[in-house]
Amino acid sequence: MQRDRLLWYVGTVVVLVCGFTHSAPVNPNPNIPDVKENTDPMDDNFLSLEYKKYLEEVVQLLESDEGFKAELDKMNAEGKDDLASGQIAHYLQFANKQTRTKLDELKRLEVRRLRDLHKKLMRETADEIRAGKRDPKDLPSVDSEHMDHSNPHTFEIEDLRKLIKKTTDDLTNVDKKRKEEFKHYEMNKEHEYREKLKHANAEEAERLKKEHEENLKKHKEHPKVNHPGNANQLKEVWEEEDHLDPEDFDPKVFFGLHDIDGDGYLNTPEIEALFQNELDKVYNSSNPEDDMVERDEEMNRMREHVFTEIDKDQDGFVSLEEFMKSTQTEDFEKDESWDTLDDEEVFTDQELEEYEKTLAEQEAKLQERHNLNNAEAAVPAAVDEHPQEAQAHEQPQQPPIQENHQQPPIQENHQQPLVQEDPNAIHADPPAAPVDIQPAV
Repeated sequence: MQRDRLLWYVGTVVVLVCGFTHSAPVNPNPNIPDVKENTDPMDDNFLSLEYKKYLEEVVQLLESDEGFKAELDKMNAEGKDDLASGQIAHYLQFANKQTRTKLDELKRLEVRRLRDLHKKLMRETADEIRAGKRDPKDLPSVDSEHMDHSNPHTFEIEDLRKLIKKTTDDLTNVDKKRKEEFKHYEMNKEHEYREKLKHANAEEAERLKKEHEENLKKHKEHPKVNHPGNANQLKEVWEEEDHLDPEDFDPKVFFGLHDIDGDGYLNTPEIEALFQNELDKVYNSSNPEDDMVERDEEMNRMREHVFTEIDKDQDGFVSLEEFMKSTQTEDFEKDESWDTLDDEEVFTDQELEEYEKTLAEQEAKLQERHNLNNAEAAVPAAVDEHPQEAQAHEQPQQPPIQENHQQPPIQENHQQPLVQEDPNAIHADPPAAPVDIQPAV
């Protein structure tokens, strides 16, 4: 069971942090949302988490090693949880020589990938850096905290420890970063709305305000949203998705029905699949007043709440035991509604003011750079503006140049009287300058 959790642990980190996943079998539960792929190579999130492939390959090798698997089974039997603590890295010493050799090769390839990625980034922006239009410090950083660089040749315990720590940190920070990005998204929506009002005439501004208020009102008109994880919410899934009688609700059977991979734990996608009915009450992609980005954030809020309330050991999974205990509490039977994003203050007036100030500064810098580029582009055009006139002015200068190269003036300049200009000068030998210069001319 711990072997499955190891694979799911790193897999969950990859999905949540990277924003995309590797090819997998057809999803047996269509309610589990698909993860969209992010393929922009200059995106900070993508760059900092491109170690995904390296992570997966390391896990697959360890999963296939009998010695390593035996230690995982032993850990499970003794009730330890060295996975979350990172102590599992020391189990690497039990892996066989063939596995260790393959891990060494994986690390060398990863070191090479990091070096090539850095060179590629520098090469693609070299022109801008040389022109002083881009600071090298502004480049997306190539994240390499997931390995031990003091030894670039072999994969050791420290490499596995760093890899586990990196994925754990990413999992811890991903929700915080997601919330900040969502806040910026909402502030930008408000900013764009205000900009439209600012540049509209009185009649158009009144129409925009009326349309905005009507959309807000329509969006708030929805059925009651059940509190995620309580009896009413789970029974609704039991009835509408599982097509079973709500009077026959059985928490243990419910758990088994939604443990899609049968590993004895509810993972993140399996938990999120339970919220789709509630989300459908508030968000419909066909309605212009419903924002699907907000739907995703609402689902994340529900997931965070359920894991906080039920996942007592905070390992990112809900075990059968944890699930059963949650259904035996007083809160489970409470008929409470869920406060949606409409009931929450996503950002303050001060935060919006700071955001708009930052936008204005960025726009001013872009305009300044645009003006500078236009000025630089106009310089060569001014030089070549009248090429024919320039040639006409150069032609009269040719005759004097030819006269200067005529032989008589050169001979006159080298006459003896000019050399003996001083009457008091004493010459032991006749001057040789006219003899030496004449052949050269």
